[in-house]
Amino acid sequence: MNLFFADLHLHSKYSRAVSKDMDLPHLVQGAKQKGLSLMGTGDFSHPAWLHYLKHELLESGLQGLYEKDGVHFMLSNEVATFCPGHKVHHCVFAPSFECVDQLTDVYSRKSNLAADGRPMMASTTPAEFVELTLEACSKAVIIPAHAWTPWFGVLGSKSGYDSVQEAYEDKSSKIFAIETGLSCYDSKTEVLTEKGWKKFSEVNYSDKICTINPKTSAVEYQRPNKKFRYHYRGKMYKLKTRRVDLLVTPNHRLFVTTCDFRNPKPFFLKEAEFLYGKSKQFKKDGLWRGEDKIYFVLPSVSIRHGSKYYRGFRKKQAKKIPMHNWLKFFGFWIAEGWVSEGKNGDYGVYLCNTNGKLIREMNKILTGFGYRTFYSKKTYTLRVRDYQLFNYLKQFGKCYEKFIPLSIKKLSKKLLQIFLDYYIKGDGHIYGRNGKGLSATTTSVKLRDDLQEIALKVGMSAYYKLGQKRGTPIPHHNQKKSYLQRNDSWVVYFIRRNRHALTPSYLKKKGYVEEWVDFNGFVYCVSVPNKVIYVRRNGTPVWCGNSDPAMNWRVSSLDDYALMSNSDSHSPAPLRIGREANCFNKPMGYDALFDSVRKKDAKRFLFTVEVDPAYGKYHYDGHRNCNYSRAPDLKNKACPKCGKELTIGVEHRVEELADRPQGFKPKDAIPFKRLLPLQEIAANVFGTAAFSKKARDAACQLSGKFGNELTVLLETPFAELEKECDKKLVGAIKLNREERIKVKPGFDGVYGVPDLSGQGKITDF
Repeated sequence: MNLFFADLHLHSKYSRAVSKDMDLPHLVQGAKQKGLSLMGTGDFSHPAWLHYLKHELLESGLQGLYEKDGVHFMLSNEVATFCPGHKVHHCVFAPSFECVDQLTDVYSRKSNLAADGRPMMASTTPAEFVELTLEACSKAVIIPAHAWTPWFGVLGSKSGYDSVQEAYEDKSSKIFAIETGLSCYDSKTEVLTEKGWKKFSEVNYSDKICTINPKTSAVEYQRPNKKFRYHYRGKMYKLKTRRVDLLVTPNHRLFVTTCDFRNPKPFFLKEAEFLYGKSKQFKKDGLWRGEDKIYFVLPSVSIRHGSKYYRGFRKKQAKKIPMHNWLKFFGFWIAEGWVSEGKNGDYGVYLCNTNGKLIREMNKILTGFGYRTFYSKKTYTLRVRDYQLFNYLKQFGKCYEKFIPLSIKKLSKKLLQIFLDYYIKGDGHIYGRNGKGLSATTTSVKLRDDLQEIALKVGMSAYYKLGQKRGTPIPHHNQKKSYLQRNDSWVVYFIRRNRHALTPSYLKKKGYVEEWVDFNGFVYCVSVPNKVIYVRRNGTPVWCGNSDPAMNWRVSSLDDYALMSNSDSHSPAPLRIGREANCFNKPMGYDALFDSVRKKDAKRFLFTVEVDPAYGKYHYDGHRNCNYSRAPDLKNKACPKCGKELTIGVEHRVEELADRPQGFKPKDAIPFKRLLPLQEIAANVFGTAAFSKKARDAACQLSGKFGNELTVLLETPFAELEKECDKKLVGAIKLNREERIKVKPGFDGVYGVPDLSGQGKITDF
């Protein structure tokens, strides 16, 4: 693995409640086993630890970093500040020992540095701390530590602050990242807009996106709130059947319902990672209202005088035509008609079909419009010579250029059904034993796309496939001649069934694909008020939701800050260090590393490694003494067992501060991967404690065999792992890599507990 993993926040043995093994030899050993290239030293302000660091660390080839036995170190410290009603922890980083000496000189005036590796600064606000630090060393970097934890996180329930700006006041501009523990479609996916199908990269804020109201099933067009594009490297959820084709990030929400046909339930949004291998139904239709119009108005036109005795133009007034009859004609003409401009003002509108009954019906409609018609039995062609009609229809071009205008697509379901019926009579095909199969053929890509939109609005869905390739010999209708296909032709299949049910057994029986695939590229999405959009991939459309971002993305005041992840470890064991880390594309020095963070440069700062937020010690509200925890309840904070106030967890605090719904993702957010430590996984499989010898030995064996733990967790092939360890452990590693391990949330200082039960056969890989 050539990536550069960094865990920049940890502590030395001189901090309170920290392992006595937190020294450089143990840190180096743990870093190599974990796969970390760079670690924070922690506690540089403690005199004994600083003296030790100066004697043990050597300058490395990377600017602002030091080295010990092949592992890079960055000088770091955690500092606590206190002022009435407020207490916050901060991470501080320095590029040199000279800078550290200047910082410790300043900090010593506010705190007894020898008392704890984490200095405690009384009567100091966060803004004052930033000012003191940057005056001592302008190159120092300050990042709020574990921002959401209740007691000392800047956004925690006990901090007294509701935003970074409130905490750091006029110095908030010096803060460009926060430390925190913590979605979208691939580039082939398109979204339906009022102007037709577009790739996400082509969508702009003036476009109206086709959405569905989850409560009423009404099809509505809405402008996007946000557009998202970011680089993603990791697993993608792939589902490909005859009716659904999706490739989305694991946290992307799908619009589905259960397969309980006796007690049908409303459709809801749920993350792809929780739907893998589960029964589900996808929605394919919607309720379209549209516009009911009685007449179609053929636009007025200026016509050149045909007489040699007159010059100039004469104006032909707009013509009102009954809408029902116009849609019959226009639907049939789009399928089987064309226009031709001859010499001497011969402007012709033509229809051609071997079905005499249809031609007679079209003849009756056109004469009803007031036109004189001409019919050729030899060529089965019906002709009208009228410049006004010609002038309107010529905009639709040749057969491979045709399209359906927006004015038609805005009509009501009833009127659109008339148009579609007559298009099908021209270029359609009815098939199947019960005669309900319906398809249509066209050489126009625009028309193909418009027919998919029409299908949705009349209560169906449609997908397309390539019919005849360009250059294919096609017999003429008289069967005596043939011609070569000039353009690719497309077959559009109309589906009357409005739900697509999928069960694991059905997927297997049909040979459909549902799997996790590796992905490295850009992903896209948009945010709309209804949260559900109409997308298609490889010609197959379906209703689908927005991506579901990490909790921080719901708080708009954090948009300007990069999110970093560090372990804040008190132990050198791989179970603790590096459980949260930052991944960069290559080794880089102090300035370059923080420059990539400051700019949220997705080419250099690739992703963060996170444990599931529920794994954290303060995720749920709870009371440890009563062994009680629960999901957030914004109205009640009391413990039902003892009546005392619960310790308010991270999730509760997010709900209090969030000003965005779930599903929002800032456009420049750095991606993340959720991983549980290998030793934790092994312990869960073996049914032992996390620190048991059996779990530790299994983790060490695999890490030693394949280089390090992060390599095992992220990229070692499962077939190779199976040769070295128990199949159940390999299956659990697969679940972990695919982010499918659920965690019973932690609370009030108690870590969350991974739970592999209910995951099915974890050896099935």
